Amino acid sequence: MSSVVPLIPNKEGSRTTQMLEVCVDSVESAEAAATGGADRIELCSSLVQGGLTPSVGLLEVVKKRINIPVYCMVRPRGGPMVYSEAEKEVILRDATVLRDAGADGLVFGALTAESRIDKELASRFIKVSCGLPCTYHRAFDLVEDPLIALQDVINLGFSRILTSGCRANAIEGVEMIMHLIEHSKSEIIIMAGAGIKSTNVEKLLQKGIKEFHASAKICRKFAYGQGSGAKMGSGDDNELWVTSEEEVAAINKCIVGYK
Repeated sequence: MSSVVPLIPNKEGSRTTQMLEVCVDSVESAEAAATGGADRIELCSSLVQGGLTPSVGLLEVVKKRINIPVYCMVRPRGGPMVYSEAEKEVILRDATVLRDAGADGLVFGALTAESRIDKELASRFIKVSCGLPCTYHRAFDLVEDPLIALQDVINLGFSRILTSGCRANAIEGVEMIMHLIEHSKSEIIIMAGAGIKSTNVEKLLQKGIKEFHASAKICRKFAYGQGSGAKMGSGDDNELWVTSEEEVAAINKCIVGYK
């Protein structure tokens, strides 16, 4: 990909029916998603951990290079989404900093030890967002009672819920996704995510789902440092997962072309 990518026209709100959001954790992936036709970016770090809070530097460079809305994940670490008081302080500070750095929206989720929505923290999060649209992420899929959680998230003032229907992926959870859409009564957007590909998105379109969240990622292999035994972490230092512009375009083609 060239070092300079033409700005992509801002399409937020231009599509009255379906929309495609792509989660990314690098400038390269953000450019690929935008060029492939994504309507919105969910910007993270460390997608291999499900997505963590991105740096301000990453946000600022991505905002310079693409011109579709960029929503930022706010999640301070991997693992359980039950947070200590110190971690809550980090979450709220990160939300404030990303908001001030130009995020178009924020993505967040937190649970209590009883697998319910952490309404106290979520309320504080909405307050520091200062009117930015906020997505409640797939922490929702771990709640004890999805319908109670749905009403909690609506009452808190979130714009949308990202969900796989409380299953491993959105295809398996499609009936619960439809159940949530029915019970939401158009008070919140229900966005389907997890395992969405160009080969299966039509199954969700057929159900009338309007918003989709995908990673569209592929693995790029490298071959350096072979045999040294040195590693930067627990993963494979010779693998890099990046967004495929072609897969984004294929998903988008299915969505745009669906009648």
